[in-house]
Amino acid sequence: MQFSHITRSLLVGVALGVLFASFYAVSQPDAALRIVAAGAVTGIVIALVISLLERVLDPLIERLPQRVRVVAKAFQFLVGGVAGWIGGMLLSSKLFDINVSLGTMSDGRWTYAMAVTGASAVAVGLGFYAYSVLEGRLARTIDQLKQREWAEKELHLARAIQTRLLPPQTIDGEGFHVDARNLAAQFVAGDFYDVVRLADGSVVIVVADVAGKGIGASLTMASVKAVLPFVAREGARRAMEMLNAKLLGELGPREFVALAYARLHPDDGTLELVNAGMPDPYIVSRNGVRTLTTTGERLPLGLRANLVYEPLTTRLERDESLILLSDGIPEAPVNGEPLGYDRVEAILGEDRETFTLDEFLTRVRNIVDDGLADDWTAVLVQRA
Repeated sequence: MQFSHITRSLLVGVALGVLFASFYAVSQPDAALRIVAAGAVTGIVIALVISLLERVLDPLIERLPQRVRVVAKAFQFLVGGVAGWIGGMLLSSKLFDINVSLGTMSDGRWTYAMAVTGASAVAVGLGFYAYSVLEGRLARTIDQLKQREWAEKELHLARAIQTRLLPPQTIDGEGFHVDARNLAAQFVAGDFYDVVRLADGSVVIVVADVAGKGIGASLTMASVKAVLPFVAREGARRAMEMLNAKLLGELGPREFVALAYARLHPDDGTLELVNAGMPDPYIVSRNGVRTLTTTGERLPLGLRANLVYEPLTTRLERDESLILLSDGIPEAPVNGEPLGYDRVEAILGEDRETFTLDEFLTRVRNIVDDGLADDWTAVLVQRA
């Protein structure tokens, strides 16, 4: 029991005891002071008895269903009020020389006083109980709101940090142009992209999807991004082997990273592509849309040791665009069903001569249901 609760109960007990005793003291002015004092003592005893019962019985009562709990508390207050009144009156008779005994308490006047005391104890006790319940709920609500506010601030901070880790949305390099968009379903995305320029003039473009969402996925993303510049120079196959070995040592049983890895040589357009569990990339040109499907292993990184990924080698012409997507786009719901890869390809094929990444994403948004069920990442690569 909290000290403030006991103090409040004692003060209310004294006030009610003095109030009830005052009505009786009016008819006996010679003993009025003793009667009022007896009322105060009786109120204190009632408060102490009820507090003792609460300390003993509340752990049991709190296990009961809510409706039964209220009845049990009412009975507790009734017993405490009556028992406290009897004890308080007997104590007062000794302290203030009032003619009260268990025998005299059986006549009508004292029985009525006992009933009034018991009813008052129930009413006041239930009032206190209801107040404490509401006070507890309010305190829990305030605590939850504070925790939610703190969590949202942390997530906003994490998203801001993640945004800084991502490259700019538009990158113009020696012989190449990259446009990228990263849209998070939550504050922090599991998707990410990166652009790494190598010493031989080639450029590596990565689009990846970390299993899960939120802070955990963001940390995995940061780990992959940190090592990517060092493994990218080893060539596509070797880079994927090194990433897979690293993630095997870091990720849990149900964690993995799906990743599409493209290495472009801008001077002649040679394009080397490895796909570990991501949607097939596309090449969009005036002649149509071409899907780039790799052969061999397609499992995401971090699931199994000794995975060997076979690169697909093709050519990106100057009037063509390479599009890499995360699966959040083709799997976006349309009336409860996935958008699908065929419709994605059809949207990519619209207005091929004036194709832009933003126009593509706008058309997808106009078709799919509102809101993002999963992260969306799309990267467009062109030769300059």
